[in-house]
Amino acid sequence: MSLIERLLGRMALALMWLAAFCLVAMALQVTADVIGKYFFNRPIPGTAEIVARYYMLAVVFLPLPFAELRNSGISVDLFYNMFGRRLRRSTVIFAYLGQLAFFGMLAYQSSLDAVDSFQKLEFLDGQAKIFIWPGTFFLPLGLWLVSAVSLLRIFQTCLLSDWEQVVNFQPTADEYHPAQDMS
Repeated sequence: MSLIERLLGRMALALMWLAAFCLVAMALQVTADVIGKYFFNRPIPGTAEIVARYYMLAVVFLPLPFAELRNSGISVDLFYNMFGRRLRRSTVIFAYLGQLAFFGMLAYQSSLDAVDSFQKLEFLDGQAKIFIWPGTFFLPLGLWLVSAVSLLRIFQTCLLSDWEQVVNFQPTADEYHPAQDMS
């Protein structure tokens, strides 16, 4: 299972880097568009469409698997810590099953939508003709991978004796940076 987790981790990290690149590209393009618009009266055509149909999708959906592998999502443990070990395990499995169903349904539908968009060679015709079908594949890419991570977590929770260590992320010394700690 550790091989699968390492493989998923590498893919998630690659998507994270792609999302980071898109975030920087978005910032640069929007800045250039504003400078062009207000200083030279020449905005970059299609900036709003590219930001909405490429950059935003990448920045939101591509990092999901990375966050899930690190168990960085929001969790509420109001009663969880009062439960016995067996009930905690059942609760975690139930939560991951719900998460898998949610992400799986979104991944399936977004895959159908992306293929449909590709078959139509979908584009927006505004200030410039912008093909938007490539950006539609960011959703299923991130969602299928986060679904695979959820499935892995279900198996780990069911099969491993140290399952609580897997589902409760604690940063190691090389992953923890005090400057990032806001508390």
